[in-house]
Amino acid sequence: MKYCFLLNFTPHPRIIKRIDLVRDYYDTFAIYWDKGEDNFDFKNDIKKIKISVKANRNNPIKRIIPTFKFSRLAYERLKEEAPDFIHLQSFDMLRIAYKYKIKVNPNCIIVYEVPDIHKYLTDDKKGFLESIISSYIKSSEKKMLKDVDILIITSMKFWEHFEGKFKKDDMIFMPNIPNPELFKDYEALRKENSNRKFTIGYIGGLRYLEELKCLVSAIEDLDVRLLMAGFEDGDYFKKLAEEKEFIEYHGKFYYDDDIAKLYSNCDIIFSVYNSDMKNVRIALPNKLYESIIARLPIIVSTNTYLQELVEQWKVGFAVNHRSSEEMREVVIRLMEDKELYKEIQKNEEIAWKELNPAKNNERLLNLIREKENI
Repeated sequence: MKYCFLLNFTPHPRIIKRIDLVRDYYDTFAIYWDKGEDNFDFKNDIKKIKISVKANRNNPIKRIIPTFKFSRLAYERLKEEAPDFIHLQSFDMLRIAYKYKIKVNPNCIIVYEVPDIHKYLTDDKKGFLESIISSYIKSSEKKMLKDVDILIITSMKFWEHFEGKFKKDDMIFMPNIPNPELFKDYEALRKENSNRKFTIGYIGGLRYLEELKCLVSAIEDLDVRLLMAGFEDGDYFKKLAEEKEFIEYHGKFYYDDDIAKLYSNCDIIFSVYNSDMKNVRIALPNKLYESIIARLPIIVSTNTYLQELVEQWKVGFAVNHRSSEEMREVVIRLMEDKELYKEIQKNEEIAWKELNPAKNNERLLNLIREKENI
């Protein structure tokens, strides 16, 4: 049977984990959207169908026409490839898969993965045009959910959005836990880097620029280093790193090859996002789990579900996302209080024992195989 990953981005680490999970059981391939941001490919030997349509990454309104172009081309490729499974994320990809299931293959199994919930699907205040778009997307998603077979969520808070619209027995919670194998050389790498300055790490997509600017302002006169690694839409922080000696900048990186090395160069992980946005308040970023396996304290935003878990597990601190002063206080405290730092590391060791990526993978694979045999 054929298993298709239908994506509006180049497959990243979380999706690659899903690919690796199913590829031994199905003829697996990916149809994905290259928006023209770079030529960065993903390391995987499955069949790759890249559809190149230039588009604005940050503005959904400006992306409407390119989305229609991609959707048309992706739908044609689906008809050619005739998959039995379509694994996707995002409303736009759900529309394509839904059309394929209704018009071409009613037996196709749709796996809908939700790593975050777009602002148009939340209840945040919007302007007139955004409200119209939001109403359309909400009603469309509700209708299409009836033809979704498996729902994957990365935060249990997301279930509030789907409750009453989807059968809970077919929902699976998959926290974005890293593969422990990727960190097998982590301790040795840390020893190699033991003589460096105290370092704050921001590792992942370089978004939420205002929060990062607050951090830069907070630590500028401290004897620390800021390591930033990940894709940046633009070059603001790349240029800033050229101006400021305490910033070390990396561009986009291969997750499997580089994640342990990047974390081994850090002492704190920065994961402060704009918590005025509802999605930020309920999401659980992969940095939470990466910081735990790496035994590094994490700084997050107040008024979030992420804060609840960080404080429950006692693995870091929460700050107001607009407050340079609070960010500075936490950084200084973690630099100076060695006993507090060690205590957080012990708590992370306890928390990691409760996390079991292998068990989650087994549950998902069993659910997929179940659907195949219905």
